[in-house]
Amino acid sequence: MPIHTADIALVFDEIADLLEIQGANVFRVRAYRNAARTLRDLGREMSAMVETYENLAALPGIGKDLAGKIQEIVQHGSEAILEEYRKGIPRGGN
Repeated sequence: MPIHTADIALVFDEIADLLEIQGANVFRVRAYRNAARTLRDLGREMSAMVETYENLAALPGIGKDLAGKIQEIVQHGSEAILEEYRKGIPRGGN
């Protein structure tokens, strides 16, 4: 199932939320939120850009690190990347 740009934006929103809960640097949280906004406003599919080897880091608010994460999400899905960030959040339980 192809991953759409809107899905990647949702992943970045969730990562921003998880980082915020963990008390991460506000600039890092803001970078993910800004990247999500950029992706939503872009009007292009990241999967097509990855397939044609376009420079994702040239997009506004998307640096080399976030470009790599976008590529990873397009190629392998979002679960692995989200799991990495979810590890820092304690699970509730009874």
